[in-house]
Amino acid sequence: MSTRTESRPELERGDVTIPTAQAAPGLRSSTFNPPRRRWPGFLVTGVMAAGLTALAVSSFYDKRTVGEKLDATVQAAQHKVQAGVDDMRLSASAAAREGAQATEHAAVAINDAGITAAVKTALAADPRLSAVKIEVNTDSGVVSLQGPAPDARSRERAEVLAAAPQGVLRVDNRLVVVPEPTTQTR
Repeated sequence: MSTRTESRPELERGDVTIPTAQAAPGLRSSTFNPPRRRWPGFLVTGVMAAGLTALAVSSFYDKRTVGEKLDATVQAAQHKVQAGVDDMRLSASAAAREGAQATEHAAVAINDAGITAAVKTALAADPRLSAVKIEVNTDSGVVSLQGPAPDARSRERAEVLAAAPQGVLRVDNRLVVVPEPTTQTR
């Protein structure tokens, strides 16, 4: 591509032609030789020497063979894996317990609501108790009755009706007998 002239000599390197300045005789040769970098070689040599020194020092203090060291490493890994499995089992069993407790609490709440509904229905069906406002609450199978009762017999009847539904453990009867107002005639 380019033509050679006497004032600008060119050097060919592979397929590339590199132009050079006219060199004074004896100062520079006509070939291009870049300076070599020696620090990468020194760095690699230093790292390798440090690694070999560390290996020699560790072997000096640890008299086990390579096979014994490998066996110890495998055994330590097995212990760590087993500890992880044990932790996972404990976590899973704790989660299962908590789930069972939550299910039990939900079942008790649903059961309590069913007991309350059954007691209210039974009280509403009784002709003497349907006319009075009796408050019914159920907590873990314990039914509490609060409010007025027309007479002592109705109070006892309300307790019997409250104890009838399945799941009732105890009845807390707090009904107060309120005497009916009597009409006085003159």
